[in-house]
Amino acid sequence: MKKIRIKGRSEFPGCVQAEAIVSRKPLEGFTNCNFVHGYTTERNHPLFKVCYTDKVLVYPYPRGSGGFVYYGLGAKPAAFVHTESCPLTVNCAMTGRIPSMTDFEMDPLDYIETGDIVLVNADEGYIEITKRNQEVTI
Repeated sequence: MKKIRIKGRSEFPGCVQAEAIVSRKPLEGFTNCNFVHGYTTERNHPLFKVCYTDKVLVYPYPRGSGGFVYYGLGAKPAAFVHTESCPLTVNCAMTGRIPSMTDFEMDPLDYIETGDIVLVNADEGYIEITKRNQEVTI
């Protein structure tokens, strides 16, 4: 099974493997989040009411107070993968003990789709993507 590996910079250490949930649109935080159920309440967002709990959340960057949407609560993602760093997201990752990576050698949004399995190894500085719709040839 072919895997795609992309090097990046760790913002908070940890190693986790989980299903990805992808947003090409930035996430806005605090006032646009259901903390109990773990989803955005921003009506025009592609992830509106889509649960991110225990998933690798892949997005470009947070908007406004976006870093605080996952702030140490039970309904939180397994890891953050984003293209632009933000001090609020780093603070959130630290508080919630959520592995977080950014500054990739290639844009992860070009490779990861919702449903793919992503290994986030923020200890060693890479992510590894296993495509969900990978065809098997014999």
